[in-house]
Amino acid sequence: MLDTLLEIEKLTDVGAVLLLASEFASGLGAVRQSYHFSPVLDSANSDRTAVVASGFADEWMDLYHRDFRSHDPIPERTMRHGQRISWREAMELEENTPEHEAYFSAMRDHGLHHGFGLPLFGPGGREAYASFDFDRPMESADAPMLAKLGAVAQASQARVSRLLNEGRESPVLSDRETEVLRWLARGKSVTEIATILDLSPETVRTYSKRLHDKLGAHNRVGAIIRALKLNLLRL
Repeated sequence: MLDTLLEIEKLTDVGAVLLLASEFASGLGAVRQSYHFSPVLDSANSDRTAVVASGFADEWMDLYHRDFRSHDPIPERTMRHGQRISWREAMELEENTPEHEAYFSAMRDHGLHHGFGLPLFGPGGREAYASFDFDRPMESADAPMLAKLGAVAQASQARVSRLLNEGRESPVLSDRETEVLRWLARGKSVTEIATILDLSPETVRTYSKRLHDKLGAHNRVGAIIRALKLNLLRL
């Protein structure tokens, strides 16, 4: 873990920081992960919150963004709780609306039973919500592993916050680049974006590369978060 923490401090790209943290979690056994990054003072359910996920079925992610994202109370409840909490505990933490119950039912139908949420805090008021699912309930014997996971996640959020606080001159994006960026932020693949925008996959890849160059990012995650920081993206 120490090597990972030291490496995080050396990285200068937001996407690279999050990728390293994700790989660390996968190495511990996490099969699903999500990272919800909100602009300063926005809530975890803000329409400007970027959701980056891995390990979840495409069908679930499409359903989540289409029908449930604005009705998912777990990120906000986790942030208010202030510490790690299982999805199941978060479901029971407060009174639920019919929309909440429909979302929880959909989670169960898709086999999402054992995950937990983790509130992340960084300098400059930058907060984020992360979730992890090991496909099994967490037990007392998992405490050392969960402590390592939490330490790396918090260190990553702190590093991301410092990198974003360094600032960067805002680039000018074309309407088409903004469209591509918005769909990338919603988790769509190059092929899916090409179909949605009636473009060739190669054209979408070209736009994606331009976005990386303009935003000074090495990958999709870095581009999305940099765009949010510069108020260039509304989801």
